Amino acid sequence: MFNYSNEVKWIRVTDIDGGLVWINLEKVERIYRTSDGSTFEFANTVIQTIVPFEKIPELLSGSTA
Repeated sequence: MFNYSNEVKWIRVTDIDGGLVWINLEKVERIYRTSDGSTFEFANTVIQTIVPFEKIPELLSGSTA
């Protein structure tokens, strides 16, 4: 038996250098728009991504469309 949750806990996004990075959404403290995309902040880490800020709700909901 296992527990299933449809909540998205991890997302994989492209950073501004073109690399793929995993982000644990449970640790994210703030997400904001930047000129190149979006920035995720948590603890002492800042990850700048090329993900358009408008796409963040889709990522958080688990939508891939």
